[in-house]
Amino acid sequence: MGIESMKYVIVIPARNEVNRIVHTLKSIFNQTVKPVKVVVVDDGSRDGTGCVARRLGTTVVRVERRTNENLSGTPYIAYLINRGLEIAEKLDLDYVMISGADCVYPPTYVEEITRRMRQDKAVIASGVAHGEVTREYGVRGAGRLIDAKWFRGIGFRYPENYGFEPWLVFRALKDGMKVAVYKDIAFSLLRETKVSPRKAYLWGKAMRALNYFWLYALGRCLLFALKSPKLGLRMLSGYLRKAKKYRDIEDFVPSFQRSIFLRRIEELLGTIF
Repeated sequence: MGIESMKYVIVIPARNEVNRIVHTLKSIFNQTVKPVKVVVVDDGSRDGTGCVARRLGTTVVRVERRTNENLSGTPYIAYLINRGLEIAEKLDLDYVMISGADCVYPPTYVEEITRRMRQDKAVIASGVAHGEVTREYGVRGAGRLIDAKWFRGIGFRYPENYGFEPWLVFRALKDGMKVAVYKDIAFSLLRETKVSPRKAYLWGKAMRALNYFWLYALGRCLLFALKSPKLGLRMLSGYLRKAKKYRDIEDFVPSFQRSIFLRRIEELLGTIF
């Protein structure tokens, strides 16, 4: 099967994004390989986001919110994505893509990433956002493409828990699958990415849910503390909180991270001696 006949759906959770989602959707419909469907999960927007998305040709799922609280980074976002995945699951697909409502992609983004995924036999992959630094296994949550056949085999859903985006990456690695970050394929964000104390806390809580190897987790907190002591402490505070753990990867994650930690120590000692 050629790339031109590839079938994929894009799921976009959105709340009050009317001024940004227009640009996101234009970049999506301008892809060299068009999606068979774009599903926008309208999270109780009050600015006409859903109306604009529907007018531009997407399928809109409306979710009514009972709070104005900022729920970014919480399991609620997994719930929103899953509402879109319920529609995607009914279709015969090769890939599903998760996007933010503030992402603008180059025209060949999907074509190039899926071409490389096939070459590398990767089941999850993404590019990077301009200006962001990523790690070897740091597949981005927005802008990621997922192999639909593999995804169906594990339920075609995100767990509604903290750390649901890295969970998918760890699950793939545990299953012996490849994941990839293509650092030379970049897209733009229409909103600057900032790390607030709240976000640092939620990342820490996600590390607890994912059962991070304790030295790996402390090292990450320390790196944040070097930039901002407040952020480092908030991340540590989140990590020390109780969280529902992912039983399917509970043993794999610390073992995997321990091996990475030891490898980096060896590399560091190699540069010294």
